[in-house]
Amino acid sequence: MMTEPLFDSAEFRQVCGHFPTGVTAVTAVATDGAVAALTVNSFTSVSLTPPKVLFCVATSSSSFRVLMESQRIAIHILSQEQEDVARRFATSGLTGPEKLGGVAWVPGPDGVPLLPATPAVLAGRRDEVITSGDHVIVLLDIDHVHLKPSRVPALSFYRGRFVAPNADIAE
Repeated sequence: MMTEPLFDSAEFRQVCGHFPTGVTAVTAVATDGAVAALTVNSFTSVSLTPPKVLFCVATSSSSFRVLMESQRIAIHILSQEQEDVARRFATSGLTGPEKLGGVAWVPGPDGVPLLPATPAVLAGRRDEVITSGDHVIVLLDIDHVHLKPSRVPALSFYRGRFVAPNADIAE
């Protein structure tokens, strides 16, 4: 039995924001051809053999339905120079096709949108989906990777804002 926390969700978010995270762009294509595009910072590798990763998404996300109907999903690790993509994909009220408008992409395996300008891409098939609170944890079996070596650091998020790794992030 869970007891009621002694803090509110804003304070919880602020505390969690003290942990810097990478920023990824997730794209997906459903069996009916619908596409999703969203920004995610809850991403991690899970297993090397077999290759698996996970990301988390809110059940209230405008991309949630398409993600749950998608078998093919791609995760793009964004560079520091791609904050505009992160902001565009994080815009609520836009559909997947609208978010992809103006962003260079190519169709990947099974038509999943791939962003070739990103330094690294992992694509695969949806495996398990685990519901936890107001989010789901989506596990992917990775069957496609692309690495475009870059000297530009990955985009990071810290205390509610995009930052460059190793930058002076003190206030």
